[in-house]
This record gives sequence, structure tokens and C-alpha cells, in this order.
Amino acid sequence: MASPRALPFDALVFDVGGVFIMHDNERLFRRLAASCGAQDAVDRIRAEAMDPALTTGARTVESFHRDLVRELRYARDWRGFLADWSSHFSVDRAMLDLLERLAAGNRVLLFSNTNAVHWHEVLRMSDGALGRYEAYLSHEIGDMKPRASAFQLVATRAGIEPHRSLFVDDLAENIAAARAVGFHSHLFRGREALERALAAAESSSPSS
Repeated sequence: MASPRALPFDALVFDVGGVFIMHDNERLFRRLAASCGAQDAVDRIRAEAMDPALTTGARTVESFHRDLVRELRYARDWRGFLADWSSHFSVDRAMLDLLERLAAGNRVLLFSNTNAVHWHEVLRMSDGALGRYEAYLSHEIGDMKPRASAFQLVATRAGIEPHRSLFVDDLAENIAAARAVGFHSHLFRGREALERALAAAESSSPSS
């Protein structure tokens, strides 16, 4: 994928976490639990952090922090919590470079299950690079993958046809949901495999 030639899709729709920003959720849960006084903190934090209300914006990260302090005796203030809350992130610079090359010849969208605090950190860690693209974020649209309604909402708001678009995600359940709505899809397992898939799509296009 050295050239920015247009691929045979109206849009390329990318997940963020697990594709451009790597995350180890269990590391996050353990780090938060290390500052808690409750014995069963890891299991309770796992359940609370994965609450769909937190992902869709119905519950704020600030309220999550307050609940940690009150219910699990979490010892860190808001500033310390922010350091913990994004401690499990790392950036794949090679994937950011690929995204930039793809965007030179294609419409690129981001579709991510994330909360407002994590999105702010993602922008900081990517030096603002991910902020240059159309982004459909669960906490802003009020819906989340793998719900079919979330994919349909993104398609409607972006003005794209799923059957003419490619969706890339690292979770099989999200890929299955995208396919059910009509998207072409690719289960992300690394940059090289993605580039091979995109090259194959380009070569099979009638206009190539």
C-alpha cells in the first residue's frame, strides 16, 4: 500500500482501540484496584468500567471516579485517577502512518466505543492525528458496537451505504454485527494482514 490510490469503497470505517491505540484492559483494572481498599476491587471495577452507560455517555467518567472513591475506597484524586484511567494505552505509529496514506485517496471514518476522557487522551497520544478524521464516538452518538442500531446510525449520519463501505475492527463480534448490516469487513490482526487485504480489494476492483 505504498500509493494513495482510491480503493473500491465509498468509505473506510476504522475502529480505534485495538487498531491504532492498543489497550490492555486487565492492566487498567489492576491499576485502579491497587489504589482501592476493597478486597474484590478488580472484579467490581471490571464490571463497572464495562458498563454500557459509561460507553454511551449516559454515565460520566467523573461519576465513575466518585463511585470508586465512595464504594471501593479508591485513594487517588481526579488528577491521579486520570493517570490511572489511561495507563493501559499505547500508540501504533505504523498504523497511524497507514491511515494517513489511505486518507490521501479515500474517505476515512473512525467509529469507536469510547468515553470522552479516553478520547481526549487518544488525541493527545496520537499528537492530534486522529482528530483530523470524521469520528463517530459512542459517547457522542449515544449508541455502541456491536448493536446494529449503532452501525445504522453511523451510516445514516455519514451518508454512506454499508454495502459500498469497508469496516475494520479487532473484535469478531463487531465484525459480525457490521456484516449483518451490510458492510464489507476485515477482522484486524495487524498492519501487514490489513495491507494485504486492501491490496487484494484494489486488484479485484473492475477499475484497477
